[in-house]
Amino acid sequence: MKTDLIAISDLKIEPPFSSLFPIGSETLEAISTDMKASGFDDSFPLIVWEGKNVVVDGHTRFAAARGLNLEEVPVLFKNFENEDDAILYCFHIQRNRRNLADDDILRCLEVLAKIKPPARKKKEGEDTPAEIPTKKEQDILRAKELGTSVAKAEKARKLLEHGSDDIKESVASGDKSINQAYQEVQEQRRESGELKGKTTTGLGNTAKYTKALGSFLRELAKLKDNDWEDVSRQKVFEDLASITKFVES
Repeated sequence: MKTDLIAISDLKIEPPFSSLFPIGSETLEAISTDMKASGFDDSFPLIVWEGKNVVVDGHTRFAAARGLNLEEVPVLFKNFENEDDAILYCFHIQRNRRNLADDDILRCLEVLAKIKPPARKKKEGEDTPAEIPTKKEQDILRAKELGTSVAKAEKARKLLEHGSDDIKESVASGDKSINQAYQEVQEQRRESGELKGKTTTGLGNTAKYTKALGSFLRELAKLKDNDWEDVSRQKVFEDLASITKFVES
């Protein structure tokens, strides 16, 4: 891929690309220090929307270059059909670079929710036009895109739909998890009469949880008896992740 050197003053920084993943101060400082010592690494050019000169990916590098008063930066121009196409490209690149925290998930879901989901595939022999996916189907799609559980994607969606700005901000600032904020929103909805039923604080399906946990503990005991010779660190972390996902769901 061929990169071009472009005057930094010719590039534009615009939402939603600039706000999808906020620039972290520590990351910016580290990149600025490296850039000051070695220059802008042209093997990591800015991704710029061809014909619009809008930076789609590389906002931290752009901020570091501008802070160091660089006149030109390497860019790779890419053509997008529309803004939704550009947003999805930006999102997928960033998602593959990091583990999304709850504030990332909520912010990204808010942006992705504005993008029309792909039509549901027709069933065999069905003559009616393809329909918009149900909310459950959209939750499954967004969970896959975000790399999280369907349960968390559903809670995040409901949080966006029913939560106040203050509650959403509490997740954005890291003060509350999506689950904590969701429970608060649900309680408020119950108090207002919008939701029926009692507050639940347990895990729900106790028998299923007990069975899964028991199986996990038996496996740990067996591995311990064998002096852990047959288990890798990766296996342990995968099992712990499975338990975590189960509890979240």
